[in-house]
Amino acid sequence: MGKPYQRIDQVMDEENVVQNLEKTHSTAPKFIEPTPRKAEWQEEWNYFCQSIRSVEPRFDYSKADLKILCSMLSWVWRFKPYNLLGFDFEKGLFFYGSMGRGKTLLLRALKEYLLKLKSRWREAIDDDYRLGTAWYSASQIANDYAAEGQPELEQYYNRKTCLFIDELGREPNPASNFGTKMNVLQFILQMRYDNRRTSVTHVTTNLTLDMMAEIYGDYVADRCLEMFNFVEFAGPSLRQ
Repeated sequence: MGKPYQRIDQVMDEENVVQNLEKTHSTAPKFIEPTPRKAEWQEEWNYFCQSIRSVEPRFDYSKADLKILCSMLSWVWRFKPYNLLGFDFEKGLFFYGSMGRGKTLLLRALKEYLLKLKSRWREAIDDDYRLGTAWYSASQIANDYAAEGQPELEQYYNRKTCLFIDELGREPNPASNFGTKMNVLQFILQMRYDNRRTSVTHVTTNLTLDMMAEIYGDYVADRCLEMFNFVEFAGPSLRQ
């Protein structure tokens, strides 16, 4: 790894970054140079780890994909050296795959981290439309339509909003409002695509992109490619 206080603007190769994190689990390499927003990576990594543990106290870093964790934190700060998965910082995160692999856990941890970040860096965070913390399940959004109708959906696609959608694909579909049926999440994804330059969307789902096309239409699935960074969570459930 070289000197313990290597400059933050020197790009570390992926192998060394991961080896160091796998050895320490909850501690990122230390740096003394600030990120562009005046915070040290080490400090922010520790805050992020605290957020993960606040969601799941038993979280096991030895079983975690540390490339995903590094890239998530890099996404927040637009910090390229640790963006190991090559996330596009203007797109949201689309976590998909097997049940029980930690998709919701990690996105909840991201939300908790952003809430804490706002308390420390409110001026900088308020200027970045990507860093909101609105969280809804897909079922809740569909049920809001069923209870209140289409006007209730506007809150989910307004400009300059960040929206976390949990368990996409498990919502009632179509949802019915006094006999008027709608594929609600298809509509929401379409509207958020239209506003993608001023809003960002994060998703957890068990659906692949091909399955998305079957449920929400080819055009929505195709536009998701412009909206999201896709991360697959494969393997058996980690729930105990």
